[in-house]
Amino acid sequence: MRPIPVDLIPSHVYLSQKDQIALFGSGYAMTVAGNLSQTGQYVCAESVEVSGRLKRKLKLRALGPHWEQSHVEVSPVEAAFLGYDLEEVRSGNLAEAKPCKLFGPEGEVELSAGLIVTKPHLLCSAQDAQMFSITNGQEVSVEILTQMPQVLEGVTVRVHPTYQLRIEIPLSYARDLWIARSVHARLLD
Repeated sequence: MRPIPVDLIPSHVYLSQKDQIALFGSGYAMTVAGNLSQTGQYVCAESVEVSGRLKRKLKLRALGPHWEQSHVEVSPVEAAFLGYDLEEVRSGNLAEAKPCKLFGPEGEVELSAGLIVTKPHLLCSAQDAQMFSITNGQEVSVEILTQMPQVLEGVTVRVHPTYQLRIEIPLSYARDLWIARSVHARLLD
């Protein structure tokens, strides 16, 4: 079966246009520092400080483009640092999100539900999903192809017409799996 590239994703912030204006000022254009593997997505040069229940702060990069609702995706250790014990959820799922505050050079924004810990996910097009016989929302197991192959369970499938075939893994998983360079994975039956 075709190997799937693995992208290691650091913790980050997604901003709505309204919240970007509050944090960086009206008319401010974010600086694209680099493109991500998914079409139209990019990392900004700008960072935002994030605080939680314990008022400690993390500095995280913003990703683009704008999202409908601002939110922050962190590791379990970072969530604990901010004062929360969070269960992993699908990227962008804010149903269980905790409150947090964002600080920028021109202002701050309070999010009543904005902080989540994400689980690994497999992104693919409808054609890739058909080829692998998987469906949107399904949870699958993958084998990370390293010198010591390891199985990762509960990877959420996300299907979208613009998605490039990738498995996105938070950096905290990369540490646990001893991934230090580009790797691939394979879908298990």
